[in-house]
Amino acid sequence: MMFIKAISEFSKAIPAILIAASLAAAPGRAEAQELRLVPAGDAFDCMDFSIDVVLVNAGEPVFGFQVSLSFPAASFEPVSFEGAASDWSVRSSGSFPFAAASPCEPWADGEGVDRILIASTVYPDPGLAVRGVADEIEGAELVLGRIVFRSRGGAAGGVISASASDCPGSPVEFSTAFFNADGRTRSVNTEPLVVSIRDGGVEGLSCVVQGEAGVELSWEAPEFLESVRIVRDGEVVGSAAAESGRYQDDPAPGIHRYEVIGVLLDGRESCAAICMAEIPFKVEDVPFIRGDADSSLRVNLTDGIQILRYLYQSGELDCLDAADVNDSGQIEIADAIYLLNFVFQSGEAIPAPHPAAGVDPTPDAIGCGPAA
Repeated sequence: MMFIKAISEFSKAIPAILIAASLAAAPGRAEAQELRLVPAGDAFDCMDFSIDVVLVNAGEPVFGFQVSLSFPAASFEPVSFEGAASDWSVRSSGSFPFAAASPCEPWADGEGVDRILIASTVYPDPGLAVRGVADEIEGAELVLGRIVFRSRGGAAGGVISASASDCPGSPVEFSTAFFNADGRTRSVNTEPLVVSIRDGGVEGLSCVVQGEAGVELSWEAPEFLESVRIVRDGEVVGSAAAESGRYQDDPAPGIHRYEVIGVLLDGRESCAAICMAEIPFKVEDVPFIRGDADSSLRVNLTDGIQILRYLYQSGELDCLDAADVNDSGQIEIADAIYLLNFVFQSGEAIPAPHPAAGVDPTPDAIGCGPAA
């Protein structure tokens, strides 16, 4: 009876013993292999931002990898990929400017959800046979490379994912995975990355004309901006601390387009905020007759000839504004044509001051001064 009871007690303990033996036999059991998309900072509109591709718990040396990355084309534009192992070969496709065509090219048309495909191995490209095989990498957390995107202005962001594997137009799938020493593909778990695009520019920009003092630009800047660049009519004219909120400019008369571009601490630039300012031309008290290019106090054929001489034979003009027949603010062959149509074909009337002499009611840059 004692023996039978001992056997019975032992049989009850078998499951627990087996579980303990199993745990003891595999104390270093590997965790799930995972590919992570790790953003390197926030995404701001019109700026580049980076995502690190990180392989976690590979459990064995890595000889290569492939990544199939999808993203909303309306929010992001892929710029480049830089592998962490500089001596590994890299092949990529999709919207990258250096990419060759691929079977998945329809996924890179700039509409809906686009895809980029990246593959990198220790083995050289076929055309670079002179280069030897690179070293494999291993570790619990491996940064495989960095993908740079540019956020589109005014976009909200979206989901960037490495889980898609189908490849339209190709009989093979292109799934995210890594390769081991035997060339076998090891699948990985991966979670999508949700990226929101923040407004990185200045707000409330205004351009106020202050008479002879010029133009005052004012704005409100978010705290993460370090400075701003001031661009007038396509040329940089100055800079200011973002928190100052003001900039004084003294442009020449005319209509000017200002852009204020925010600059982050890391040097990245935001979308430009835009405003317009018009500096009036000074009204001259010099009377003239528009169209009287030769100062004869009459408008006729000789005025058209005088304009053409000025344009093509270095002829002289006593009053530039008089030769600006169509009042466009510049003297060109259109003025001679306008005048001849008026004289010989009853064309459109010549703008004031005409036919009587007077000051220019629409002052501009040229004025009534002599020129050759």
